[in-house]
Amino acid sequence: MKRHQLDTSLCLPLVLAVALAWASSTVAQNGAGAALLNRPPSSAKTVAMPVPIASGDLLEITVFDVPELTQQVRIGADGKAQLALIGNTLLAGLTGQEAAELIARQLREGNFVRQPQVNVLIKEFSSQGVSVMGEVQHPGVYQVLGARTLLDVISLAGGLTNVADSRITIKHRTGAEENVTVKLKNDDAPSSLASDVQIYPGDLVMAPRAGVVYVLGDVNRPGGFVMQDNGKITLLQALAQAGGATTTASVNHAVLLRKNGDGYVTNKLQVGRISRGQDGDVELHPNDIVFLPNNRLKSGLRSAENVATSLGSASIYAVVH
Repeated sequence: MKRHQLDTSLCLPLVLAVALAWASSTVAQNGAGAALLNRPPSSAKTVAMPVPIASGDLLEITVFDVPELTQQVRIGADGKAQLALIGNTLLAGLTGQEAAELIARQLREGNFVRQPQVNVLIKEFSSQGVSVMGEVQHPGVYQVLGARTLLDVISLAGGLTNVADSRITIKHRTGAEENVTVKLKNDDAPSSLASDVQIYPGDLVMAPRAGVVYVLGDVNRPGGFVMQDNGKITLLQALAQAGGATTTASVNHAVLLRKNGDGYVTNKLQVGRISRGQDGDVELHPNDIVFLPNNRLKSGLRSAENVATSLGSASIYAVVH
């Protein structure tokens, strides 16, 4: 396809105007299929995993029938705690059961207690809140005790918005990051439950905004459309969401406006040939603009300036309607 370098001074205001208009209005209307999670917390049928001990946690340690060894200790920044008889011991990263087994072994090996029965309880987490940020209905910090599932936490935040990406990032309180692709759809409960993971106090859940492409001009429903299929959408898929071309559209004189490192460039698109399978479908990128001109405009679309002018007219039409 022939590429024409656009004058950035003309295209930049245009793209910003289109993006702002549709991000606030038509994207919300045309984001069909984006998942809103509306179910009560704790309904996910997953087994809760023990919460690992972390720096700052307050532990209560008891030894059966040895009350003098009952103690409360705070985990230091180095992940260690000063324990009676045993001394400085690394406990961060262990579960309560694992810490109890470690303490019992050291008491036994040090000949302090012959058959110790130890219990370790995380009495106070260093942070009992889970931060949920990004494209959720109510971003904020939510207080939780113990492990919860990702679905539970997103439910606490009111569910995802209709422009949320399906790829969610979780930063655990241990510092490890986990990227999870979830399918949170009300009409596909098995997939939603299969995507569930454990969230712990102190974790951060980030739901990013999905990419948006814009289809303007002589289509039945011009507007912005969310790239929901793991951030991918093709030209024909976007046109289908836009209701297809009208009878007055010049389908073989469409243009694609895309930003590159030097500014904005246009590519001619022969939508008619693509729709008939004569040419391959085109994968769109976030913030791409596809414009289908009217038959009356096709002869005028011979320069970058005319393309920009026509796109400006199309954006005004879309906002008004």
